[in-house]
Amino acid sequence: MKVARIVFPGFWFGESDLSTAKQLARMGVGGFCVYGGTAQQTLAFTQKMREVSPYNHLLICADINEDLTEVVPDAPALPSNISLGKCASAEGAYKKGNVLALQARSLGIDWLLAPVVDLGYTSPAFCEVPSCVTRLAGDFVAGLSNGGALNCIKYFPGVSGVLKTLAQMEDAEFMPYKSLFRRADAIMPSDMTFPNIDGENQAMLSDKILRGLLKKRLNYKGCILSFPLWKAYVRYEAAAALKMLHCGVENILAPADPFSVIEAIEREVNKGFLADEIIHSISNHEMAVSKVFAQPAVSMQEAFALAKDFCNKK
Repeated sequence: MKVARIVFPGFWFGESDLSTAKQLARMGVGGFCVYGGTAQQTLAFTQKMREVSPYNHLLICADINEDLTEVVPDAPALPSNISLGKCASAEGAYKKGNVLALQARSLGIDWLLAPVVDLGYTSPAFCEVPSCVTRLAGDFVAGLSNGGALNCIKYFPGVSGVLKTLAQMEDAEFMPYKSLFRRADAIMPSDMTFPNIDGENQAMLSDKILRGLLKKRLNYKGCILSFPLWKAYVRYEAAAALKMLHCGVENILAPADPFSVIEAIEREVNKGFLADEIIHSISNHEMAVSKVFAQPAVSMQEAFALAKDFCNKK
């Protein structure tokens, strides 16, 4: 069993070592999260990792909230989600998702860790109204899908519910998630603590929130991706990764030390734990790969031109 497949290391251009990334790809990691490379650097990296990976397709993730400029600085910026929310533009939300997917796929990026559906005035969600967020996020997700990219709804259970009871969150924070469950390729939990649900653990480490609330109470059947570990402020990364897997998380994203995380998972499996969970995760991984278009729909130049044209029309 290739337990490395459930780990997606980060690659930071200008900081990470390419030979180490190649070693991880050969070990059989499921993909990478890319950070800070130019468009040309990102494309070259994704092509090189796929050349050395033992799999038919390696999934490359972009850890974003709004657009690709967060991880590919020279990518064209797109209109903010909140600007689309102010004009309640379903067409604009769909178009943004579609253009973003075409941009990403032209660089070899398959999985866009977006949209954010947290409510609240500081959130990069489309607005503060649950029904509006649900509708526009759904249009955005449709645009991503038709552009050939995977999505990830985040950050469950929603930052504006941090001091609310479950009953108060039912018709607000949970609405976008429940409405988008069937269209979500994955859900990402928050790194925050929600005292009225589980005051002892961050959401991403909480069995009460992930198994008890998300999977059982809300009946979510799909994939759960970890919050990127490198920015989650956990003291013991490998132990946190194991705890997340036991809570129902299926893929570990961007650990600072992927080798120690992979070793810890292997030790846990050798003890007789997590085998069924990892088999299930790999099965879902194969399903995710099957949803990605084999080839990008347009070239990088065409995708970036479409993005600039979209911005000029907004």
